[in-house]
Amino acid sequence: MNAYSFDGLVVAALLFICTCAYLKRVPRVSSWLLSEKKGFFGVFYKAAVIGKLKQKTVLPKGVKQKVKKAKKEGPKKGKFLHIAPKKAHIIEAEKVSAHVTKIINDKNEEMVKGRADTAVGKNKK
Repeated sequence: MNAYSFDGLVVAALLFICTCAYLKRVPRVSSWLLSEKKGFFGVFYKAAVIGKLKQKTVLPKGVKQKVKKAKKEGPKKGKFLHIAPKKAHIIEAEKVSAHVTKIINDKNEEMVKGRADTAVGKNKK
């Protein structure tokens, strides 16, 4: 990438805008370099205004804060409907079923490994 390509021009412009936005935060440089809004130094001011950092706004005195509503837990069904959570005994039965399935799979895996090892000749019984 060189300075005369489009990519180089875009990178140089972004670097210039970001640098001016950063320099606007420094009081001495801001008062010297960014005080003019027209002319040659106006370019620096305009670049700093383009790249200015967003700041959170403060509500005026006497205005109430917005209260966020608590969202319902669980998966959604449709736009505003929620699926009711499963009953506790069903959840417990699913956990037990998953545990039994895991134990059976582990035993089967050990049995198949043992048969494969004896077929290859690693374990001699």
